[in-house]
This record gives sequence, C-alpha cells and structure tokens, in this order.
Amino acid sequence: MTRSDVIRFALHGETGLPVDTGVPIAPYTTLKIGGPADFFMRAPNGESLGRLLTTAENLALPVLVLGGGSNVVVSDRGFRGLAIKVETPNNLRNRGTVTYEDGQEVVIQVEPGCQTAGIARWSAHLGLSGLDWACGIPGTLGGAIAGNAGAYDGDMKAVVRAVSFWSPGRAGTGLPASRVCTLPGSEMAFGYRSSRLKSPGSGVVLGAELRLGRTSPAELLQRIDRFEASRRTRQPTERSCGSVFRNPPGKFAGQLIEQAGLKGHRIGDAQISLLHGNYIVNRGTATARDIVSLIKAVRERVLIDTDIFLETEVMLSGDWSTDGDPLDPDDTREGASRVTLKATPVTDAVRSSLGERNG
Repeated sequence: MTRSDVIRFALHGETGLPVDTGVPIAPYTTLKIGGPADFFMRAPNGESLGRLLTTAENLALPVLVLGGGSNVVVSDRGFRGLAIKVETPNNLRNRGTVTYEDGQEVVIQVEPGCQTAGIARWSAHLGLSGLDWACGIPGTLGGAIAGNAGAYDGDMKAVVRAVSFWSPGRAGTGLPASRVCTLPGSEMAFGYRSSRLKSPGSGVVLGAELRLGRTSPAELLQRIDRFEASRRTRQPTERSCGSVFRNPPGKFAGQLIEQAGLKGHRIGDAQISLLHGNYIVNRGTATARDIVSLIKAVRERVLIDTDIFLETEVMLSGDWSTDGDPLDPDDTREGASRVTLKATPVTDAVRSSLGERNG
C-alpha cells in the first residue's frame, strides 16, 4: 500500500466518513480560488470534526479547516494534507438550540458550521438581541469566534459565554492537556479580530454557547435592514475574502488605501474594490498569486505614503513552498525602502500611479 492508501484507510476507519482525493478547494472559498487538496473530507458536526482532527494529528497530516471559506487565500498549488469542510445538519444550519432562559438572558448552543448571518437573523426573529450586527458577516460561527468577527460596534466577544474546541495539546500553550477543551469567553483572549484560537495550530472551535438578551423582534429586524442597506452601498458583492487588512490604531485601512489612489487597481483579475479599499475582489479568473501580489503592492504603497504597515486580516494557506513566506513583513519593508514594487507584476495603471508618486 502507498502512504496515500494508508492515510485514506486510517481516516475512514477512525471516523467512518468518506475520503476524497485531489479535490479542488476553490469552490469551498468565497474567493473561488485554490488548487486541489491531497485529501478532502466533510465533518457533519463538531464531534466528528474533533475526531478528524485527532486522527489527522496522529497521522502527522497537515489540516486545513474550511467553514464558509472566507478570510483565507489558498495557494494555486493547493493543500498538501487534509482539507476538512465543516458542515452542520440542515435543521441547525441557521439556528441554535436554546439551553437556558432567565428573564432577559437566553443562552443558545451553536455548532461550528452554523452560518453566522443565518444565526443573526434567526435570533432577531425570536427577539434575541446581541447578534443583529452579524447579519452580513460571511462564513460560519467557528471562524467568527476564532477571529472575533465584528461590525457596527458589536463583536463575538460580547456574546460568547463558553467555547468548546479541539486542542493539539502541546506543552507551553497555556491550554488544558485534554483534546477537547471548554473555556469561558473571558479566557478566550479576545482582541481586535483575534482570539487564542486565531493563529494556525492553536486549536479549532467545535461548538459554543452564546449569551443573548431580549429585545422586540421588530426593532432587531429594523436594525438588520439598516445594516444590510448600509453594506450594499459600501461593500462589494463580487467574490472576495472579506476585509483584507486589519485597521491600524485610530485609522481605517480602506481609507488609507483609497488615499493612496489604489481603489480599482488590478493585478491579473484581482482588483481592489471600487466600493471599499479594504476588499480585493476576483473579477473572474484571478489566481492566488494575483491576490497576494496585489496585497503586497498595497502594503508597500501605504507604507511609503504613510509609514503605516498594514497587518493582514486574511490568512494564507496551502502550498507556497516555492515562494517562502509570500507576505513576509520584511519583504514589504525592504520593497518600500526602495520605493518600488518588489518583483510585482502590476498593471500599467498601477505602474503609472506608482511612477508618478515616486517621481
């Protein structure tokens, strides 16, 4: 038997779930970009997801966990390991389970594959407040919790009561030694678009309890209508991965990019959105390399203009073996110090803009 056969046999034997090989990742991301995964499986719930992660670790198999597929750029060469698509039974895809009620407080249990926007609207219809801001957040609750997603002055930190997650159990992480851990929200180290589960290898959300309040359904649904109307005027509807950069302290990344004159600029079919500077959209046939090249170009230009280094919110995954770290901060700073774009295949429009500024 080949190693591939051994891995397929072990994955199926330990979980009872189907194992596919050579499956393109692009259809499972919001950018619709990404080459094939060596192995591909679907986890129908948090429990099966935990089993899959443990089995993959025992096989020393790298893992890419895909919820809604936002906030990630997967290499054109794909992923050398196991890609897991996190799913949820249809009856729980857009709803949670109420586990506690007391006056103005309601606690709901949610699966990691629940749709964040779907849960927001479901809870609003029930008069449960605290998630109305999430009506336009792409992806699943597992990713929203790990990244402390937020909008309109709300975020996951404010509503997470407890999180169950799979931990690789390595020494020195500060996490319990068991494979499946549960921590109260106060111990999740939530920060701006981050938590203790944000970085690769730190753990994977298997489920959560959310603490919500009570407000009239009509009021909550009116808020959602306002938020959605605002998003339609400010955020693109084309394929994107969501916000690309974190907002620097006291600044907005989108405004810095717009002030640098980069809205609308393209590399290949990757384009900085005409509606919002902090979105890169796939105009049709963009590649991961196009996206990353445009990210690097934007960071260098903003650093030159403002001396502000934009940290990426989007994460890279997959086989970048011939590129080193394609978003190495030192490369950006080195490129900016030369006041040129380091080996970046920019469009003529971008070259013209950069040339005028450098002159």
